[in-house]
Amino acid sequence: MISRPIAWLHAKLFSNALSLSRAERWKSSLGALLCVAGCGLLLRAMPLHAHWLLAPVGASVVILFVQFHSPVAQPWPLLGSYLVATVTGLLCAQWVPQPAIAAGLAVAISIWLMARFNCIHPPGGALALLIVLNAPYTPASVVQTLELVALNVTALLIAALVINKWVLGRRYPHSTTPALAPHRTQDLPPIQRMGLVHADLASAVQTLNTFVDVQEDELVEIYNLAVDHAFGRQVGLTCAEVMSRDVISVHFHTDLGMAWQLLRQHNIKSLPVIDRFDRLIGIVTVADFLRQVDATAPTSFTDRLQILLKRTPGLSSNKPEVVGQIMTADVFTAHPETPLSELIRQIAQKSLRHVPVIDARRKVVGIVTQSDLLIALYKSIALRQAADKPSA
Repeated sequence: MISRPIAWLHAKLFSNALSLSRAERWKSSLGALLCVAGCGLLLRAMPLHAHWLLAPVGASVVILFVQFHSPVAQPWPLLGSYLVATVTGLLCAQWVPQPAIAAGLAVAISIWLMARFNCIHPPGGALALLIVLNAPYTPASVVQTLELVALNVTALLIAALVINKWVLGRRYPHSTTPALAPHRTQDLPPIQRMGLVHADLASAVQTLNTFVDVQEDELVEIYNLAVDHAFGRQVGLTCAEVMSRDVISVHFHTDLGMAWQLLRQHNIKSLPVIDRFDRLIGIVTVADFLRQVDATAPTSFTDRLQILLKRTPGLSSNKPEVVGQIMTADVFTAHPETPLSELIRQIAQKSLRHVPVIDARRKVVGIVTQSDLLIALYKSIALRQAADKPSA
């Protein structure tokens, strides 16, 4: 009998509680320490009269360093809410003689104005209440209050910007950067064409008729990651199951002509470049060769390609001679245990056509191409549909 009320109370109190990883707990606490201490010391050092930290700053610090990605933690909600709350609190304290009614009106009007001007920041309500409770005000004290709030919010914002970015290594303020189209066209990147769009999110929020405390692009990212996880759980394939294992590779010092011959002989588009210990150091593709062909020469493309591939006699040359001179050193790689869902997402985002698969010692153990992925997905879908069909 006792367990049911306890379970009900636990579900009501803790079911949607915010949880932070151990690293985020330390980073948030460190950020709060530096911010509050820094702002307090800065205000005390100013050659002005009676400047101190306002109590709502403590609540703002929690939001700025724990929920720094939230819409309520961005610069405009912070500045706008403090401005709205200060003006509203002073006006209500001046015009409404009953303190309790003035306090209620100040908080209520602040909420309405913050929502109207898209600057919702919960500590703004606390600031409006604090200003009303400190009434009455003289003209001199009104100026002092405005000055005090302005100094507090300015110091707070500067501290949040500096500490989050330069000390904690966080992206703050949060801004949505549109993904660049891989082919420089108007089309969205492949990963976004089948996902959520702004209209979908706007419709969902309108249906819920509530405030969603998460950035739109982060919500899309959460959705995409959840879809990837579901796909990986249902398909369950890894790179080891689809990769080509007999990998044709070259070395840094391999002649361009030899590498080109290997590409044509095996009808492939890329060659991993390895060192003398068989560890991956780069990749050379057909595109790397084509970029080296002199487009300004008056001869035909075939002649220009032959000039590039032919080894220059002597000790010096004005063109690349070996693979290491034209290869791409920054190579995206996968491991045999990498889920196929994760690899597909990376290939779509980075517009990759081939991904070397390496082991823990960076030795090439395979390569996954777009063709490998298509065949794997086709077989997986075909087998699933065949299994779902009722037997005759």
